Amino acid sequence: MTYTRHTAHRPLAAEAVRTEDSLLVRAPSTHLAQLAWLLTSVFVVTTTATSQAFHQRRPNNYGRTVANNVASQLDARLKRGELQLDYETGSARGRLIALLKALQVPASSQTLVFSKTSLQRHRISKQNPRALYFNDDVYVGWIPGAASLEIAVGDPELGLAFYSMLQDPDVPARLTRDDSCLLCHATSRTFDEPGLLLRSVFPDALGDPIPSAGETDMNFRSPIVERWGGWLVTGQFEGMHRGNNIASKNEDGQWQVQPQPASDLHTFASDFAADRYPRPTSDIGALLTLEQQVTVHNLLIRATHQMRYLIDKDRVVNELLGDEGLRESTQRIADTLAKEIAAALLLDGEAPLAVHRAKSTEEFARDFAAMWPKGDNGTQLGELDLAQRTFVLPMSPMIHSKAFARLPEDLRQRVFARLQVAIERGVPPGDVQLDRATRKILAEHLQQTMPDWPAPRPRRHQ
Repeated sequence: MTYTRHTAHRPLAAEAVRTEDSLLVRAPSTHLAQLAWLLTSVFVVTTTATSQAFHQRRPNNYGRTVANNVASQLDARLKRGELQLDYETGSARGRLIALLKALQVPASSQTLVFSKTSLQRHRISKQNPRALYFNDDVYVGWIPGAASLEIAVGDPELGLAFYSMLQDPDVPARLTRDDSCLLCHATSRTFDEPGLLLRSVFPDALGDPIPSAGETDMNFRSPIVERWGGWLVTGQFEGMHRGNNIASKNEDGQWQVQPQPASDLHTFASDFAADRYPRPTSDIGALLTLEQQVTVHNLLIRATHQMRYLIDKDRVVNELLGDEGLRESTQRIADTLAKEIAAALLLDGEAPLAVHRAKSTEEFARDFAAMWPKGDNGTQLGELDLAQRTFVLPMSPMIHSKAFARLPEDLRQRVFARLQVAIERGVPPGDVQLDRATRKILAEHLQQTMPDWPAPRPRRHQ
């Protein structure tokens, strides 16, 4: 992504004189502080495209912003004594089930990872995998025997907030915000904005990633053969992937993972007891769904922080120059982000599934679909297919998510405009293919389920 400096067309109240590489302003002294910040902003925005940390800049101010999300609200209820989270005695689950219910996260979304790629890594192994659970805006991590539960939740201002909860029956249940998680969850892997990580590694016998073997960031575009290294994959699935086993070298000295199909967690009985976990699955449907959701969710969070920063920068510029609206450079960036978001929502570049004959559990398929709204005729996004692609309708249900609703309005409208071109006019981005019948279904569904979906765009007559 390339950002271009804004070049003003006329000097206004602040007597601004611009060249392509500089901004010279003879401003009143009352504006000097704004000007200093503005000059820094112009330099930052135009020098790097992938390492910005907009969440730390004004008006986002991540570390100084009070959280207001389902986790902070749940913690407030716990503090007031309005709710208690039962502790499962005699079980390593502790408060897990109670927390999942309180946050409305289905246990059927369970996926297991045995590579040591998270905070409490000393507890993770092939004999003690870490479990992940999710709904449309909340992610919960649990390791049997670990000191705490790990929670990440969407937040209107923070984008993504991180919490922990002690697994101690003698300590009252509380959710503690933990910004130290950003040391891993706001790095170059997430474009320096708060985000989630899904890594496919070559694990050794202890679960440690083998650095020399390399790794893959998992998303819905990743080749299937490179996915799920260090993860468990259960259910119906044909074909090669890196899950379910430790790495070894082949005759050519290349690292590989020998395939090990698994109908459910009982396949790994020699490593751990399946009944230790709430469900005997690390479902292929849940894994595929999680990958597309995290891909889109991270993008929406990044775009929100960046646009809020740029809008605030434009506000300062406009005050100095007596202008209004978005600067040209901000509009170009907004168009680029809208293009990227629209392509992600339409799952452009999704790895094909036809040859893998994948099938999810009925429980997860039902629970995940229930998260999303239905149209008048019962049509909804989020219904699993897995025969050809992840979903029956070729669109991410994340368009209905809270994260999408949090996008600045100008950016939302630009995304809508691009989606309308794809769906109503039949000109989708990239390699997306939408036949007329599918486009009609999508158009009707979005009109019925999204109150702010724009009216059909009139066609231009030649």
